[in-house]
Amino acid sequence: MRAALVKVLVMAATLAPVALRAQAAVAPVASPGAAAPTPTLPPPPAAPIASGDHAARAARAQQYFKRGNAALTVGMRDTARIAWENALYEDATLTDASIALAKMLTEDGQGFYAKRILERALYYDPQNPKLLHFSAHKRE
Repeated sequence: MRAALVKVLVMAATLAPVALRAQAAVAPVASPGAAAPTPTLPPPPAAPIASGDHAARAARAQQYFKRGNAALTVGMRDTARIAWENALYEDATLTDASIALAKMLTEDGQGFYAKRILERALYYDPQNPKLLHFSAHKRE
C-alpha cells in the first residue's frame, strides 16, 4: 500500500511540470516594449429615457455608478469622476455615488466641492449610516 502511494506521488510530481509547461506554451508572452492591454469598462447607458420615468433613471444611475467603480479599479480616475457625476445627475439620492465622488474630490484637493456633495446627500438621506460621521462633524 505504501509503495503504491509513493508511486502515485512520484507520478504526480513528474507530471506537474509538464502541465505547467503546457500552460506556459499557450499563454502569450508580451514583449518588454509592448503596450498593456486596454482595460474594458461597462458601456455607458445609451438608450433615451422619457422625462417622467424615475425607475429607468435610477437604473441608469446604477449603471453609471458601476462604470465609475470599474474605471477607478483600473486607474481611470477622470472616467470614474464623470461616471459618478452622471450617476448623481440621473439620481441625486444615490448615496454611494455621492460618497465615492466626495472621496475622490477630497483626494484631489477639492474639499469644498466634496463637502457640498455630502451635504446634498445628507439632505436626501439624513439617516444613512454611511453619512452619520459627516453629519456629526457638520454640527460641530
